[in-house]
Amino acid sequence: PAVGAASIARALTGFPQWFLIAGTILAFGPREGAFYSWLATMISATVTFGLGHWLGGPWLRRFGGERTQDLIGFIGRHGILASGLVRVIPSGPFIVVNAAAGAAHVPLWKYLAGTSVGIIPKILLVVALGALAPDHRSFSAGLGGLAGFFATLQPADYALFAGVAGGWLGFLFVVRRIYLSIQR
Repeated sequence: PAVGAASIARALTGFPQWFLIAGTILAFGPREGAFYSWLATMISATVTFGLGHWLGGPWLRRFGGERTQDLIGFIGRHGILASGLVRVIPSGPFIVVNAAAGAAHVPLWKYLAGTSVGIIPKILLVVALGALAPDHRSFSAGLGGLAGFFATLQPADYALFAGVAGGWLGFLFVVRRIYLSIQR
């Protein structure tokens, strides 16, 4: 409950979702943190969707103007697919994207279906990067601890990090192409 409430509060302020996910995974570990991140994202997405639905497009346009109107139209036309795609590609602050779906009057079940699948890649990326990142002991030891961490990495560790980063960039490229092709 606390993670969900914190996620809602931070979503309403425009706090970056990446940090919410990373903080939850750091606090609860990869398995539980990933699940809690997913659940908290779904809860806060539903609340901010509701705001957009009840307050409507004119309220939302005050935040983003024409670009927000384009986002409302895109999500309204493409429902489930759009709800999933906008989770992966940088398309706007979490609250704006969710409220745009609500303002577009996308059926809630379609929005939740797309969102529930669309947030998984981002969560998995944070879990993967977390597994490659220094642990809390390295951070607490300051710069010397971080330098020691990097000095102990093997070439395979660097290759794995490069693979994760390259895979994510490739995934973003493909999703962006899909987004642009259906946006026309």
